[in-house]
Amino acid sequence: MTFASRISRHPIPFDLVASKDCADVIGDLQPEARALIEGTAGCSPYLRGLMTQDPDWLRQALVAKPETMLDTVLAPLPGLAADALGDGLRLAKRRVALLTALCDLGGVWPLETVTGALTRLADMAVDVGIRRLTAEE
Repeated sequence: MTFASRISRHPIPFDLVASKDCADVIGDLQPEARALIEGTAGCSPYLRGLMTQDPDWLRQALVAKPETMLDTVLAPLPGLAADALGDGLRLAKRRVALLTALCDLGGVWPLETVTGALTRLADMAVDVGIRRLTAEE
């Protein structure tokens, strides 16, 4: 099942202008996904920034399976070269943070799955960082 088809709840936006502006940046969305994006953007400036920073990826994530999107984000990490490590890990952190937050806020994943996804990112980041940075030693 896709992300959007699994949405069961959404936050109520506090900042209505920010919520509408963010949803407009993201573009055409299914009603459930739009409500989740608006609610999240209207309550969290941090998540709103992540959404507007990478709207093409977010649109793709909302029509795919969230588990597949998580795997897609994490897949390139083991192959990162030392000189690409910082940018690659920052991109993965932004995307996993947004994906897990939306899965949590939208009722798509239970808490155990959300924390498991964050743990997978942390484990991979530490592993890849240690391997790349100690490889030269």
